Amino acid sequence: MKNDFEEKMADIMIGEAVTALLDEEVAISWAALTDRLRSAIEHETDEDRIRAGLRAIEEVRREMRLRDGEKSGLGRAAGPTEQKLH
Repeated sequence: MKNDFEEKMADIMIGEAVTALLDEEVAISWAALTDRLRSAIEHETDEDRIRAGLRAIEEVRREMRLRDGEKSGLGRAAGPTEQKLH
């Protein structure tokens, strides 16, 4: 049950981070998203949101590795932090 809550909260935090980047008209990249999530939990006091934020960062990193693996199979040189999501 707790994992479901953390997973939903992580998804919410990713959505909040993406929305903030869009509102600021910042190019959305893996690096920008990860930085935004780190910033979000830096001053957070709610333990549930901190755990969810850490989980969200891990999800983004996992996706970065997965995408990088797919790209490297195609012979592209751009790293995952260089890729734009939007």
